[in-house]
Amino acid sequence: MPPTGLHPQGAPRPTSSHAEQSLHRALATGLPQGWSAWHSLRVRSETGWEGEGDFVVAIPDRGLLVIEVKGGAIEVRDGQWLQNGKLMARAPREQGHSFARLLVSKLEERGLRGTPAFAVATAFPSSPFSNPPRQGDLDGAVLGQQDLPYLREALEAMRERLFPTQQRPRDSRWVELLHELWGETWTPRLVLGDRARLREQELIPLDQQQLHMLDLLRKNQRCLVTGGPGTGKTLLACEMWRRLRARGARPALLCWTNALASSLRASGIDTAFTVRELAAELITEVGIDPQDGAPPSAWSAETWELVSLHAAADALELGRSRFDAVVIDEAQDLSPNDWELVRGLADGRSLWGFADEGQGFWRDRHVPKDCFGAQAELRERYRCPEPLAAFADHYRTKEPSSVPPPARLSSAPPPAPIVPIDELRIVRLPSATALEEYAAREIQKALSEGLQPHDIAVLSLVGQLKTDLCARDRIGEVPVRRADAPDAGEQVVADTFLRFKGLERPLVLIVELDRGKHRYDVRMHVALTRATVRSVVLATREELEADARLAAVAAASRA
Repeated sequence: MPPTGLHPQGAPRPTSSHAEQSLHRALATGLPQGWSAWHSLRVRSETGWEGEGDFVVAIPDRGLLVIEVKGGAIEVRDGQWLQNGKLMARAPREQGHSFARLLVSKLEERGLRGTPAFAVATAFPSSPFSNPPRQGDLDGAVLGQQDLPYLREALEAMRERLFPTQQRPRDSRWVELLHELWGETWTPRLVLGDRARLREQELIPLDQQQLHMLDLLRKNQRCLVTGGPGTGKTLLACEMWRRLRARGARPALLCWTNALASSLRASGIDTAFTVRELAAELITEVGIDPQDGAPPSAWSAETWELVSLHAAADALELGRSRFDAVVIDEAQDLSPNDWELVRGLADGRSLWGFADEGQGFWRDRHVPKDCFGAQAELRERYRCPEPLAAFADHYRTKEPSSVPPPARLSSAPPPAPIVPIDELRIVRLPSATALEEYAAREIQKALSEGLQPHDIAVLSLVGQLKTDLCARDRIGEVPVRRADAPDAGEQVVADTFLRFKGLERPLVLIVELDRGKHRYDVRMHVALTRATVRSVVLATREELEADARLAAVAAASRA
């Protein structure tokens, strides 16, 4: 459908011309029904000449009218145009005709056959007059201030004077092409691969806030740094470790997630461990066998829950002999037993922690504030694009709770208006059994747009024992790896949201929403904020109905 009405609708394009502003206000109420008008339509010729029409009006059954606007006191003396008493460089009609011819040529370049007739009018919105100019080319083609209150009638009369009735445009596409030339919308697009590379460069340097935080940490030997997802906590923890090592210290960088520890070691931080990984190594070296000779890979969950306590009680001196400073990332996820080992290692020594209580998954785990003498907060978000981070905030609460039953959740309105964003896509699955097919399709699409396998993660909102898709070695034809696999850095990762905490990738696919009811908001918040470019949620109709926030995005995208 050809666009009708005034463009822009609310206000003219930026201009210092009060005359153009006045005519725009008049057109807002005085444009005849079915006509279209554009303020400040600019075009450029193949030879580089640029032209602008102050207003271009499309009269569907006749042709296009270019209105050249001049403000101030306008008069003609001795055949010369003057504006506020000064000679004008070009007569208004001359400018309008040059632009109209250029505009018609641009329509022809775009394949329009049978270009519309055109006429040029001149408007003096600041100059009222009872005696319009009668020069041959001006007769009947001038609007003054006195015409603005009756602009509809004035324009309809001008149509009859300036356009022959028999010259109706042959190709109806000309109005749509004018709208394209004016450019109502232009959204710069980057394919995912280019966007990921650009985002990677944006995330590399430390900014002034982060440098200030490092200086603060240097001056406070026991400090807890808090901040939401993507605020740079892991980056600062790594930089703190490197600076300590450069000064000759022997720091340990401890965290919760196996995959994060593996990634940190791969980046050159050779004393990065999960707290329990270090605990297991320490008790093994001092000869403690917590589970009848079984290797750590075969230990039960109960054994792992106690391993840090064993190390704190029986292998602490070995740990203290290795390290003289401790840096902790993901501090909110450590259990009370884990903190016993940390307290022992850092007793009388430097301790820096980085935490986000909003991402804490276990209700009984909190950062013991008495371990730290000072506290600082990071507020600037870096990793997650701000529109995606703002959407993820809908899932962030100080005390996350389990998701209510679907019926209750679907009836609850979103906490704030939700609009579609380019950084989040919702893919509707026809059924749960179609998940692998659709996930494989999304992966292949991303690869075709320039992403590499190591740019993509598929995250399930359930645990290792419940996930189906993320327990496989392939999704479709694409090989996938767990987050802590030795070659995870070169492949698509398929894993649970919990095992991927602390890591990031440009593209994150979020799957298996229906099985993650317990503390659903925390699960979704963690998964969404792993993406540096875009998140894609693959969900069935039932899963969307169970989450009013996703349903709002899906509905808005469809509208």
